[in-house]
Amino acid sequence: MEQSPSVSVRSVIVAVTGHRLNQLPVHERPRIEAEIARALDEVEDASRDISAGPVKMTMCSAIAEGADRYAAEAALVRGWRLVTPLPFHPERYTLDFENEASVRQFYGLLQASRKVAPVEKHVVEAIGGDAAPYAAVGRALIEKADVLLAVWNGLPPKGPGGTSEVAALMLEKGGLVLWISAAEPKPARLVPPAPLPRAGSFRRKLYDTLTARFERIVRPPEMRAA
Repeated sequence: MEQSPSVSVRSVIVAVTGHRLNQLPVHERPRIEAEIARALDEVEDASRDISAGPVKMTMCSAIAEGADRYAAEAALVRGWRLVTPLPFHPERYTLDFENEASVRQFYGLLQASRKVAPVEKHVVEAIGGDAAPYAAVGRALIEKADVLLAVWNGLPPKGPGGTSEVAALMLEKGGLVLWISAAEPKPARLVPPAPLPRAGSFRRKLYDTLTARFERIVRPPEMRAA
């Protein structure tokens, strides 16, 4: 019996970095969730258009309270895979969360994750400092990502591992950043890396396609490493 040729499936990874609930104004949270949902839909649609075939979508999120969980939940609703790098082992990480309901949500997302990966001790030690676990997980988030969702208030970084630093590192490695404002009622905007991805590459095609779907802006000077 003649076998049908196998269909190549494109893998696309979207990561998220963003503020926790204490930095997300209550009245802005529904808009932020809606913009995250729109961003996921647009990236998936663009990826399918470019690939002209099936795509496997993955969300990479550290599932902290706030933006991380908004993106993780939205991805799971859409049938995406969830991968969760963590700054600490789960038991230690739960000390960061506000209450038992938050801890239960955290463990629910862990259970739904296809891969849970606390950052390795030697990586944290190489960075050094109290914020090293968060800086390490920020780097793990973008290591293989094609697109980063940055839910950011537009302010300069307060220290290593923050939202603006992760976004800056993503741009420096040639990845694409979709900035969702945490403070202003604006739609998501596309921040391109410089230089742009190589012509003809998947990321370049994805960038070109997304420019028709999102406003393109110059990288803000506040989007930088601490």
